[in-house]
Amino acid sequence: MAAFQALGSGCGQLPHGLLAGPAATSWSQLPARGFRVVVGIQEGKTTIIEGCITATPKESPNPPNPSGQCPICTLPRKITGLRREEHCKMEECVKMAYQAGLLPNHRPQLPEGVVPKSKPQLNQYLTRWAPHSLMPIYIKGLPWKRVLMALGSPLLRDNVCYSRTPWKLYH
Repeated sequence: MAAFQALGSGCGQLPHGLLAGPAATSWSQLPARGFRVVVGIQEGKTTIIEGCITATPKESPNPPNPSGQCPICTLPRKITGLRREEHCKMEECVKMAYQAGLLPNHRPQLPEGVVPKSKPQLNQYLTRWAPHSLMPIYIKGLPWKRVLMALGSPLLRDNVCYSRTPWKLYH
């Protein structure tokens, strides 16, 4: 019986003496995805030990606008289990999707009688063309001295490229 408790309590932790410091111990703690119960089943002379995941008693937090139904923006880093760098990339991708209008708006409704301020229309498609004109932004300089425009977010520059052509980060 004591073996079952020891197995269930220390399954996601490593001895702290083996690791260098607090920065190295963060990867050893698994994210909480529910309570785990160790169950032992005995059939004849064989004993089967299973780990079962049970439902969490806590209710999940509701977003400010529950009718939007977008789970990405409500997931903190503890629940997703992503590293800080990956979580920042995920936030950047979600932000770009919001700006392009691909995800629903989760902001709560404004009170009656409140008129929001008008916001300038931004270029959402990451091109050189200004959104309000038909003319392109003119090329700056000769081809060997050209000042290029940065595309996208600097956080997404080191993403994996599966094609033979490298990323075009400047246009």
